Amino acid sequence: MPAKAAEPNADNNEIDLIWGAKAIGARLNLSPREAFYQLEAGRIPGARKWGRKWSASGAVLRRVLTGEAPPIDA
Repeated sequence: MPAKAAEPNADNNEIDLIWGAKAIGARLNLSPREAFYQLEAGRIPGARKWGRKWSASGAVLRRVLTGEAPPIDA
């Protein structure tokens, strides 16, 4: 029997990363340009630049959206 896919919020060893400013912006309801600006300014918690590409933790972004983490300064 194949293994069941892990739930995004499940406690497991999978890493919940979102790659690219466009995808991060979509998760936060920001335009790609605004997301890139906020990323470059260091205003998105849990985001990190790997070479030329941005990534962010989906778990941290969920906490920002639910108010459990500090809000993003617009």
